[in-house]
Amino acid sequence: MINLVGRNDPCPCGSGSKYKNCCLEKDSASHVDADEVSNVKATAFKKMSDRLWREAIEDFKTIQDRTGQPYLIFEAIAACYDGEEDYLMAAEFFEKALAACPPQSRAENLYRLGVSRGCAGRFEKAGVAFQECLSLTTDESQKRHLSEIIRQLQSEENRPESNFFLFQVQIQRAFSEMEAEDYNSACLRLENLIRIAPDNPAILYNLGVAYSYLKRDDEAIAVFEKVVEINPSVVAAHYNMGQIWLISKRDFSKALHCFNNAVFHRPDYVGAHHQRGVAYELMGDLEKAAECYRKTLELSPGTKQAEENLARISASLQKQN
Repeated sequence: MINLVGRNDPCPCGSGSKYKNCCLEKDSASHVDADEVSNVKATAFKKMSDRLWREAIEDFKTIQDRTGQPYLIFEAIAACYDGEEDYLMAAEFFEKALAACPPQSRAENLYRLGVSRGCAGRFEKAGVAFQECLSLTTDESQKRHLSEIIRQLQSEENRPESNFFLFQVQIQRAFSEMEAEDYNSACLRLENLIRIAPDNPAILYNLGVAYSYLKRDDEAIAVFEKVVEINPSVVAAHYNMGQIWLISKRDFSKALHCFNNAVFHRPDYVGAHHQRGVAYELMGDLEKAAECYRKTLELSPGTKQAEENLARISASLQKQN
């Protein structure tokens, strides 16, 4: 806000002195401090976005007592500790945020506190936080979600040697990183999860997808092969392997084998039928390629790429005849 009081005006504090002889210096210092706090905060949030958790924590702590909304700083520090996977410290700062936050922020902070406590293996205390969060929630789907979490935590209390709750949280975070196209972070998280659950096809499959996006083709193929060894009906793993063999490695025979497996387990898999056609065409078998494109159009009429490919091949076959 712009200060409209002149230096020689009476001080607004009511002392009777001129403003320059009374509160001017204090007010000027206050404005300077506010600017500094704003700059530190902006820098700290930038460090958070770059996953420089420790540096961000140090910056936030320098201003936690110098802002009018300390709960926002406590939330940010807690989120940084969560990023470092120091869940006990994250819980400590979510507790501080709860003590200072307005009522409208309470439910969200209770939820995040519950997650931190659950990841730290403090299942009973996590349940307390989620129970209070449930009491503040009006959305029916969110109520069901919270009730399921509470039930899961109660079962965790009977098997403290494992932390299924932490495992599920890590899976969800990996999927979120995949959706955000942060494949490097997703790979690291999924690789850690595989050490815990080496035969989990969902984790393996998503790790293969992440490897594919990062052009780590050999690792992707190895993971997809393990997926279909565990569960041959995961048709997307067959298909993705086929795409790697087709596009990256140019081994059309192996690509065709993968696409054939995909349609064997799911006969209506449109994409796999189409890519079978591409593989046959690249191998020079135009008759079989045309057959695959026709099947694609039978399952999904109007598929433009299949129409164009079929028209091109049909013209080539007519010339040959």
